[in-house]
Amino acid sequence: MHNDPERTTPLGMARYAHEFLEAALAVDKKIGNRLGYEIVAPIPALYLIGHSIELSLKAYLLSCDVGLKQVRNLNHDLHAALRKAKELRLLEHVQFKGEEEGAVEILNGLYSTKQLEYIVTGAKHFPVFGLVEAFAVRLFNSVSLIVGYKKQVEGYV
Repeated sequence: MHNDPERTTPLGMARYAHEFLEAALAVDKKIGNRLGYEIVAPIPALYLIGHSIELSLKAYLLSCDVGLKQVRNLNHDLHAALRKAKELRLLEHVQFKGEEEGAVEILNGLYSTKQLEYIVTGAKHFPVFGLVEAFAVRLFNSVSLIVGYKKQVEGYV
């Protein structure tokens, strides 16, 4: 079913992006304010916000008539999806700060390689959650308007 372009729509992707974003913010609020999370956000919050960014970008791409097969071939690579979205004039709808995009690049290094889902030993570089959050909220709010999803997330407009 997830390969059916009539069932995998920009609106549906935006809905899921919204739910993953709200879940990421809830996890960060609940766990991220605890002692020990001053430097690195909780791993589930990073995963959830990464998934929201992926879904927002893919909702945009689908709304630009990129085929579902091509969107799926991007796998979980936030960098590739963002690059394709920029080619299709995403930046006419939303602007990001350089440090936000840099934080998303750092997140992508962990997210696209599944290091936020499975333990990989060794040193890692983690993004500043606030920068990723600002990027994700701004992206989602813009994409939701484009695809006709009625919900918005507060902050970072």
